[in-house]
Amino acid sequence: MNCKKIGLISTMSPDKTWAMEVLDRVSYTHGVVKRILEDMGFDVLDEGPLKRSYQEMMSAGRSLRAKGINALVIYVGTWTYANCAVAAAMEADVPVIIWGDATPGTCGLVGSAIVRGGMAEHGIHANHVYGAFDDDKTKACLKRLLNASCTAKGLRGKVMGIGGGRSMGMVTAICDHNEIREKFGVEIDSFEQLEVIDRAEKMNNEKSAAFLSWLKKTFGKIVPEDDVMLKQIKLYLALTELCNEKSYDFVAVKCLPELPGIYTTFCLAHAIMGDAEDYLGPKERFIFACEADVNAALTMQILKVLTDSPVLFTDLTEYSFENKLLTTCNCGAQPTDFAKSKKEVYWEKEGVHEFCWKYGGTCPQHVAKSGMATAARLYRNKGNYEMFMAPVEVVEMPREKLKETIWERPHTFIRLLCDSDLFFNAVRSNHLHLVYGDCIEELQEVCSILGIDPVIIT
Repeated sequence: MNCKKIGLISTMSPDKTWAMEVLDRVSYTHGVVKRILEDMGFDVLDEGPLKRSYQEMMSAGRSLRAKGINALVIYVGTWTYANCAVAAAMEADVPVIIWGDATPGTCGLVGSAIVRGGMAEHGIHANHVYGAFDDDKTKACLKRLLNASCTAKGLRGKVMGIGGGRSMGMVTAICDHNEIREKFGVEIDSFEQLEVIDRAEKMNNEKSAAFLSWLKKTFGKIVPEDDVMLKQIKLYLALTELCNEKSYDFVAVKCLPELPGIYTTFCLAHAIMGDAEDYLGPKERFIFACEADVNAALTMQILKVLTDSPVLFTDLTEYSFENKLLTTCNCGAQPTDFAKSKKEVYWEKEGVHEFCWKYGGTCPQHVAKSGMATAARLYRNKGNYEMFMAPVEVVEMPREKLKETIWERPHTFIRLLCDSDLFFNAVRSNHLHLVYGDCIEELQEVCSILGIDPVIIT
């Protein structure tokens, strides 16, 4: 599914008294609007340059919905009838952005204002953008709203695979499958971790050997013996094979506490699935949440679609009040794309010391590169979904600092760009998620579309 697929309808009133020059202007401007939206990176679908009557608008909305759009732009070039625009929006059944022509003399504002009011009367999620075609602020606003709409509605029809049950008493990680289907449009399918292990045991040795050869060429160091790495590689190959067969779009897998003692962990699988390449070359990032954390997987999938960048799954480890630095690390859940370079990644021995290991494991030890970022996490408060979000800065630290916590694990060091007391009071999980860049405004709009309360820490 193309999550960047949007619809465009240009409209004006069906009155027969309009001069032909006005109809020609609005029809021509439809093409201008379409090119602007395409230049933003969206796949723009339309049903012709101009729709006017109730029947035409309704038919256009219905047709665009059938084509799988995730947002609808209604361009209003002059006075129009709100009931016709509402009919199109109801048929399209996606968030609406109303763009009113700000060119002097067009009366775009009077038309777009009444359309916005009509959407509100019918409870349709809509935003009103009024600005010139060459205005950077207007285009930035449109792009932000459309990205959020495509992210929220792009979840519809996705399938999340869950391997295993609740991990280590984490009530913040479980969910009602029917609630997830209703609120997010995501279907949940369950599988057993033993199925992945069985597939791994039967995995082609040539593939595994080729993967190991790629690891040795690509990364800085490999500490575990080859047989340990091959176990981890085969779990990756087995899980990706299962995901392809079952058409999973993202997964959450239990892993702990039983896997170290009966086989090995998914640490390598987690890290490489979240990367943009593996031994076969470039690939799409694939969200993998540890410890069967459904709310983590949902949060991470939203961040992935919104930013098309690596997404962090990590544990809150400790906070230095003196240095105002938050240390986070998880055994293997940090994609290697967070490192400054692949050569900075060392595949160390297992980083979970409290378990007895049957074969051993590995962790992609590295330190996340510096940069401004957004931290986020979905959770439920008395059964209602909320999203915690905060601006942060990732601070690159020397590798030696990892000896202060757990040497083998990948780390992300975070400077909070918000009040630390408010941050920790708002935290609702041991798991935190992060992407580089500032996407708080987009996440707010995603929350608005999905009916989630945003909790923004400043």
